[in-house]
Amino acid sequence: MTKLEAILEQANGLSAVQREQLVRLLSAQAFAQGGDDEAAAGKRGLAAWTASTKGEDWSMFCPDTLRNGGRAHS
Repeated sequence: MTKLEAILEQANGLSAVQREQLVRLLSAQAFAQGGDDEAAAGKRGLAAWTASTKGEDWSMFCPDTLRNGGRAHS
């Protein structure tokens, strides 16, 4: 029997409430470990996208109320 099978066998002996608590704890632990990696990847992607668009004119995509500090062009 593998280690995971042994763990599953033990988990099957838990009450429904205990199994639900176990699932919550395992999920929280799994997502906590991956969250930092995902956040770091997101930051790197945003930094790369920002750098790639430097010097481009995006004014045609902005409404007049957002240009020049919120003052509409006359």
